[in-house]
Amino acid sequence: MLYVGFAFYFLLVTGLGIFASRRVKTVDDYLVADRKLPFWILLPTIVATWYGAGSCMGVAGTVYAEGCSSVLADPFGCSLALLIAGIFFAGPMRRMRLLTVCDILGKNYGKKSEIFASLSMMPFYIGTLAAQMVALGYLCHIVTDLPIVIGICIASLIVLTYTMVGGMWAVSITDVFQLLFLTGGLIAIFFKMPMPENLGIELKTLLPTRATFGLSYVGQILMTGLGAIMGQDLIQRFLSAKNASSAKKASLFAAALYLGLGLVPLIIGLGGRSIFTSLEVPELLLPSLAQKLLSPTGFTIFALGILSAIMSTADSYLLAGTAIMTQNIIFPLTKMREESKLKVMRFSNIALTLCAFALALYAQRIFDLMVHSGALLFVAVFVPVTIALYVKKPSKLGGILSMCVGTAGWLLYLVIWGVWGRQNLTDALYAAAICGVCCSLIGYGVGYVYTSNRSHARSYT
Repeated sequence: MLYVGFAFYFLLVTGLGIFASRRVKTVDDYLVADRKLPFWILLPTIVATWYGAGSCMGVAGTVYAEGCSSVLADPFGCSLALLIAGIFFAGPMRRMRLLTVCDILGKNYGKKSEIFASLSMMPFYIGTLAAQMVALGYLCHIVTDLPIVIGICIASLIVLTYTMVGGMWAVSITDVFQLLFLTGGLIAIFFKMPMPENLGIELKTLLPTRATFGLSYVGQILMTGLGAIMGQDLIQRFLSAKNASSAKKASLFAAALYLGLGLVPLIIGLGGRSIFTSLEVPELLLPSLAQKLLSPTGFTIFALGILSAIMSTADSYLLAGTAIMTQNIIFPLTKMREESKLKVMRFSNIALTLCAFALALYAQRIFDLMVHSGALLFVAVFVPVTIALYVKKPSKLGGILSMCVGTAGWLLYLVIWGVWGRQNLTDALYAAAICGVCCSLIGYGVGYVYTSNRSHARSYT
């Protein structure tokens, strides 16, 4: 039955992708669904985009091995990001009618800042796509006994196929069905699990103490809670909304739904300790529990749910990476017709998938790979984009300095405290994010003051 379920699922998402490809005639169709996505599609595609390998297998495994205090970034930071995005960012971004987050930088700070940001963001999308590939390999391995590499190849090929042919239309429509499968899969195992006796005590570890509060603690929350808002994957959905109001409401409702779904693997991770006392690979906790506790039918539903979570994130990051790679790096270099641009985008899908596949072969920890590869969104992009949304005439020099100084401050902190110093590398990565964003803000301030002083000096000559 499991093989039949997987075959049906793969045929379903591939068929939906091919069906959606009939709507794709222009770059706008491919990247932002011609800005026509309604609320009922926006909500599930926003949640499904972020609820992937790290949110289910990664969180459950991390809580099982390390406790709740290690998962501040997801689900809590991610839910905070969706809440803040809905209040402050979704509406203004939709009204700008652009295609990528880097377009915002190019429009306000010039082409150099656009290219710098594009190159800074590409590792995040390749890294996160690789994280989903690793999770797909683990899942296929435990349910079918296929080698992990073979599982990665099969599932990645399916994701590549429907994303490549249908773009945002295919990704968003399949996300609706994938979120339904995901919810069913999590419910199937949640009600079979014994509730952890120490749930209240574990949840209290999420709160800061004198010993734990510091740059690292704040960084865990804000690197995702603010930095993830700058992700092309999320902004692309705001830009695809039929209007600013739909974008705002979808993000706010998604924050609540994401938190609810995110708590499920957290609780499962705690409860799993009473069933498996020593798993060698913590990320295998969820599929191992399902295999032990569920009937063949229940296990099939669960496996399809986890598969849906991973694939929905993989397709979103693949499309987001393609958008930045083509719209902000390749297309500015040469003039192309609309048909040629679509072909280049589809070939870029293949190139990004191959890069992520190579990285996936060396990935060890799904959760860490996902979280830490997004640091550059926070330290280099958040400050200049936020200022561009709310300041009529932002400083071009300030924007460039903000990105450069933020990145430099982040790297410098990592080298001094994480490599040469005695700080734990994971803690250093989170703390470096706070250092980087502060440097980014200082960089913008210096550029703004310098530009203002020159303008005043010219006015008196």
